[in-house]
Amino acid sequence: MALNLAKKNESGSVVSIRMDEKEFHNIFEEYYAALCSFAFRYMEDADMSADIVQDVFAKLWQIRDDFFYLHQVKAFLYTAVRNRSLNELEHSKVAHEYRQKIIAKKADAFFHDVIVEEETFRILSEAIEKLPSQMRAIMRLALEGKRNPEIAEHLNVSPETVHTLKKMAYKKLRKYLTDYYYS
Repeated sequence: MALNLAKKNESGSVVSIRMDEKEFHNIFEEYYAALCSFAFRYMEDADMSADIVQDVFAKLWQIRDDFFYLHQVKAFLYTAVRNRSLNELEHSKVAHEYRQKIIAKKADAFFHDVIVEEETFRILSEAIEKLPSQMRAIMRLALEGKRNPEIAEHLNVSPETVHTLKKMAYKKLRKYLTDYYYS
């Protein structure tokens, strides 16, 4: 379709005419599929390609008064689709690299956290081993998540004894762990 968007007046000079909705619709119908195919060569994603072409047509509508001839419109459409596709690819590349960096940092942080947790547990276990036998048994059961009444029942002692021995164990552990305690 050879659509001429400009007309000449009686003197032969080019007079601009406005691209109306009908002319815009005709251009859209004629070039939309071809531009989607063109964008797909860059994007390899049909939905993304369609979005790019729709954005370019929206831009064409905004600047429609800047064009006199169809070849100008075609040049704009193909150039704009190519540029938007390349920009989107660059953005996707940057976003992908950023995600990879975040994943690597999280992996490093997870590794660090696991080491700290394991080392803390090892140091605490060593300190608990230094406690007298009944305090040691109480602290091991407490580390398993048992409450004082459950510990008392398990060790055949009163809950008050568990409470008292636990307090004493905490004091001893603080003393043993002074070099490791950061606060």
